Amino acid sequence: MTQLTFDALYHINAAGCTLGSLYTAVANKMLFSKPSKALIRCDISLDAPYIFVEIDELAQLDRSTRCILMLSHLLEQIDIATLRQTKRISQLLFLLPVDEIDHPVISDEILSELLAEFIPEQVPLYTQTPQSDLTQLSNDTLVIAVDSCISYSYVSEQAKQTTVQVLNGPPGVINGEGGYALLVHPQGSLNAYIYEGSLSEQLSQANCTSQDNYLFAGDQSLAWQKKWYAYTQKMYKQGQPLIECAELATTLGHQGTANSLAALTLAQSFLCNPLTRSLEQVFAIFNAPNEQLVKISRSEN
Repeated sequence: MTQLTFDALYHINAAGCTLGSLYTAVANKMLFSKPSKALIRCDISLDAPYIFVEIDELAQLDRSTRCILMLSHLLEQIDIATLRQTKRISQLLFLLPVDEIDHPVISDEILSELLAEFIPEQVPLYTQTPQSDLTQLSNDTLVIAVDSCISYSYVSEQAKQTTVQVLNGPPGVINGEGGYALLVHPQGSLNAYIYEGSLSEQLSQANCTSQDNYLFAGDQSLAWQKKWYAYTQKMYKQGQPLIECAELATTLGHQGTANSLAALTLAQSFLCNPLTRSLEQVFAIFNAPNEQLVKISRSEN
């Protein structure tokens, strides 16, 4: 098991930019999704509109422009220069998407220009990567992630590998977009415990029960629903209702390279909301690229 202590600093998605609106959207199962105008090939017998979630202000823009605008907004809001004066930041990590031929959607040149604009005194050293394991994040790391996964080219390729949610189709992946900034540091307000082994072993290690609160941040499908019940059915006692997960992806869409940070930010919105102060912990569940359980609880700092 790996532990990290963190604070979610700022975010942007279809629900807005505050923890309160994020909690409200997911807890109340608000739907921001809509069908695409273009059809994708689902199987040999079906072409249908795919379901996606977009930020209204970014409508009609291409993927690169969407990501650049979200990143600019994050950099403007979190004020890295001030943050570096009040908290130690030894590493700046950008989780940014790549295109179909593995070229960064936001080039290093544009990224450097954005940093120079918002931190004109001294541009910090940084790393850009399309993915990072939560277990590899070290203390004093500022992590910033953005992605937009709603373009026709992205979803049509995705549909060749997995079940995408289409209009009147079976459960599948709903794609979205968003940006998140998270600071991993010893004085953070939340702890995340990342378990190892099969998901059944992880659930056992975490002493999970059917009465715990679960946030699902993975790829939805009929196959996954059956697997989740198989993993959890032994946790039920007679007469208990089925576990009802709060679903990030169904409400706000799966957000690609930003999805793990989206889940941790969602967990913070649940644990820091005045309506849910009685919650001691929540569990975030991922099933792509790997099946992963993360327990998030308040730290003692």
